[in-house]
Amino acid sequence: MNAFDPQECAKRLEAAGIARPHAEAIAAEIKAVKNDLATRLDRERSEAALDRTATRLCIFILAFTSLACAVLGAALSNWS
Repeated sequence: MNAFDPQECAKRLEAAGIARPHAEAIAAEIKAVKNDLATRLDRERSEAALDRTATRLCIFILAFTSLACAVLGAALSNWS
């Protein structure tokens, strides 16, 4: 992946007809926004964390459901 060069960007914007101060301001804003963007690795890590959380939630739901069935079964067997 190529690193963003704000000076080079400002030069290209200036060559396209944008005044130098405006071109520098635009390049600075692009650099600031680019630094805040999530990378592919960030997204993959987030997806992995979400997968682990979903797995834990499923295990919890299964365990709770099993416990509820056992308690209900015990209660019903003692009812009659």
